[in-house]
Amino acid sequence: MSSYLPVYNKLFKCSDVYSTRPFKAGIEAAFDYSCALLRGDIKPSEPLEARHLRGTHTPSLVIHTGFSLLLHESIIETFIQHQITGWESFSVTLYGKKDELIPNYSGISITGRCNPVDYYRSEIVLKEHPGVIRFHQCFKGTYFKDDGWDGTDLFMDNADKRGYTLDQYVSERVKNIFDNNKIKNLEFTNLTETETDVMHIPNERRPEHLR
Repeated sequence: MSSYLPVYNKLFKCSDVYSTRPFKAGIEAAFDYSCALLRGDIKPSEPLEARHLRGTHTPSLVIHTGFSLLLHESIIETFIQHQITGWESFSVTLYGKKDELIPNYSGISITGRCNPVDYYRSEIVLKEHPGVIRFHQCFKGTYFKDDGWDGTDLFMDNADKRGYTLDQYVSERVKNIFDNNKIKNLEFTNLTETETDVMHIPNERRPEHLR
């Protein structure tokens, strides 16, 4: 992997919003297949079926499936025009809330890579549980081991001996494209501002004093 120095305040974690209102779809595939598809480890030979799971009848130009994003052809064209890197498209057949066919969407796999997250570099902050008078520890900030990143606009972590996560990261260029298209069903958190509950990280990934 060719390495570029990450400018962490210009990189973002991309995730689903915590809302039941937006149109959300699911690709009809097993968990392991969905993981491999998201990470670009497999390329479907035929269109995959994706179906409405919850939310409004009208899809956004970007649809979250829990794994791979589905992009409208207008976003795909913008990615191509702006030479956005780190992704490949695959064909999907998308069905809406009433089982109607919704045209002009493709799925994307993320082929860009960074090194695994280095939790030793994160700050430890205390956060209060909502409605509970007690605090929990969080890692603040996401940094990659040895600052390893291949410079792509969409990327995920390389596997280490403990495996990999399914976290998706994007450059400021990708965030700006989504912002300009008024995409509201995705959340973008600057990598210097991410907060991850220590207890959500497997013991073997944490610094020794937090195990």
